[in-house]
Amino acid sequence: MKLIDKYLLRSFFVPFAYCFIGFAMIYIIFDLFNNLSDFIDAKTPILLVVKFYLFLMPSVLIYIVPISLMLALLYSLSSLTRNNELTAMRASGVSLFRLMMPFIMVGFMASLAVAVINETLGPLSAYWTYQFVRQQHNKKDFSVYVVGPFGFVNEVAGRDWMMNFYDTRDQVMYEVVVNQKNPDGTSRKYQAQRGRWLDGRWWFAEVIVQNYDRNGNPMGPPQFQVHREMMELTETPEVFLNELKDPEFLSASSIAAYLKTHPRLSKDKVARVRVDFHTRLAMPWTCLIVTMIGMPFSAQTGRKGAFIGVMLAIMCFFGYYVLVNVGLAMGKKMVVAPWIAGWMPDIFFLCVASILVRRMR
Repeated sequence: MKLIDKYLLRSFFVPFAYCFIGFAMIYIIFDLFNNLSDFIDAKTPILLVVKFYLFLMPSVLIYIVPISLMLALLYSLSSLTRNNELTAMRASGVSLFRLMMPFIMVGFMASLAVAVINETLGPLSAYWTYQFVRQQHNKKDFSVYVVGPFGFVNEVAGRDWMMNFYDTRDQVMYEVVVNQKNPDGTSRKYQAQRGRWLDGRWWFAEVIVQNYDRNGNPMGPPQFQVHREMMELTETPEVFLNELKDPEFLSASSIAAYLKTHPRLSKDKVARVRVDFHTRLAMPWTCLIVTMIGMPFSAQTGRKGAFIGVMLAIMCFFGYYVLVNVGLAMGKKMVVAPWIAGWMPDIFFLCVASILVRRMR
């Protein structure tokens, strides 16, 4: 890394750190106003509240990082422009595009980092915090983690599940019935008092197994086992949780898995799910787009005052999210294809950003 790159990045990362911490605190304070009464009523310990907000952070990076990047870039480049430092750098033979490359790379790396977090920790942290707030709202009632009756159909494997109770904390199910249809037309039915996920597979307790012929007639007497390792069952706890969660708590890979196990969904349902899938993939690239949009407005800020450049950049930023919601609405109403609904804001503002960057002077 050249000395000039280090200087530019140092001038950028300091305001970025302040912006990131500031917006994180604003988000926490705003959220605390919404949930404070529940925390007080449930007498939630302060350490649990701190844990709650630490767990909340990965799920909100998709909103905090882009605005922090944009405002930090506006401050950094406008300061360099106002002090004629960019002019001096260009006078020494360095092109404007080359000067902007460190910031573009920061935006690109931020997009990759947010995409990884949004696909791994983000959905898990969002669902954990959602359940935690529900529990505090119900005065620490752990029943919010228990669902039932609950059914699941795996159309690909020809298998359906039904359970009276399912505890999502320790992955234990009670009064379970599993029907398996075989390729030759026969079937098998498992009835168990309890099922538990251990060592990467389901273990059933007090199991009754009954085989049926093609006409649904029993084939021999039922077999009873105290414990049975269910190697033939391929569903994991994550599959059941994906069935229970709203799409906002699912990663793109989980949404793809949901579509794979439900090939007979209605067209409108498939459209809604696919829109969520593409939107989840597209949103992290906001970091790169706002970085590119911020660069030309930063130069505008340095020459003509802070107000004009900041306002134009913020208008573009919120315009992006308006277009995201428009795309979501159009995609879920099947007006446009799901991939267009998900990627339309990115494509449009990336084109706008590219034009603005090329016109920079």
